Amino acid sequence: MKYINSTSLVILILFAACGNPEDLNRPGDNLTGYITHINQDTIAGGYYSISIFSADSTNPFNRVPVRTDSLNLKKRDYVFETSFDMNGIQQGVYYVAATGSRYPKVPNEIPMVLGKYGCDTSFSCRDYISIAYTNYEGKFRNIISWTDTTKRMN
Repeated sequence: MKYINSTSLVILILFAACGNPEDLNRPGDNLTGYITHINQDTIAGGYYSISIFSADSTNPFNRVPVRTDSLNLKKRDYVFETSFDMNGIQQGVYYVAATGSRYPKVPNEIPMVLGKYGCDTSFSCRDYISIAYTNYEGKFRNIISWTDTTKRMN
C-alpha cells in the first residue's frame, strides 16, 4: 500500500508538471537576419532599429510601423554588421526596414528609413519585398543600410 501511494503521487506530479511546453523559437512568427551599414557615421541622440510596416498601404514607409525593435550596432572590420531577431510577429503581410529613431521616443513617430529589405541603398528603389506571416521559410532577411540619417529613404 505504501508503494502504491508513493507511485501514485509521483505519477500525479509528473502529469501536473507536463503542461504544454512553450517553444521559445516558434516557427512562423520570427524575423531574423543581418543589417550591414555601408558607412560609419552614427546618429547622435537616437538609436538604430529594425521595423516592420504593413504592406496594406500605398506608401508604407511613411506610416507608423507595426513594430520596432532597437538594435545595438556591432562593428566588424570597417563596417557595422548587426544581427536582429524579432519574435512574435502577428499574422499579416509586411515590409521590413532598417530604421533610426530619436531620443526621447515619441509615440506614433515615423522612424527614418535607412535601408529596405529587397533594395540597396538607392533612394529610387521600389523593389522592396513583402513577407507574409505566418512564415515558415526560415530565411535570413539581410538588409544593406545607411547609418547616416541625412541619407534617409522616406
